[in-house]
Amino acid sequence: MARKKIVRTRTARIATEAGPRHLWLAGLGVAAIAGREGMAAAAGAAQRIALARKQAIAAVGQAQSNVLSTVADLRSQIETGTGDMVAKLETAVQPLIAKFKPAKAKRTARRGRPVGSKNKNPRRVAKKVKTVRRARKA
Repeated sequence: MARKKIVRTRTARIATEAGPRHLWLAGLGVAAIAGREGMAAAAGAAQRIALARKQAIAAVGQAQSNVLSTVADLRSQIETGTGDMVAKLETAVQPLIAKFKPAKAKRTARRGRPVGSKNKNPRRVAKKVKTVRRARKA
């Protein structure tokens, strides 16, 4: 059997050498990939920002509702506590108030019209008409 002779073809030789055309095409490929990756990164960043914004809004809403519920609970506790305290205070102070309560002020007598002064608006009295009585005929 005869051995085969290994022959190198021209395409194999050219593929191993990097010429200016290969460098140019590789640069174009790198630029295209970089642009595509840059756009994808920008889109991903925009999505992450939108997601973070939604999460922040949800967290703020939840915190607000928690604060409002806590304030409502505290308000009800304070109202019941102050109501009880006011009732106790009123019962404790009521004897003191009754003891030191000032007497009712006496009303002064109403003054009449001074003597000699004329009434500015005198009452009009209707004049009486004299009626003549006639004797009856029998």
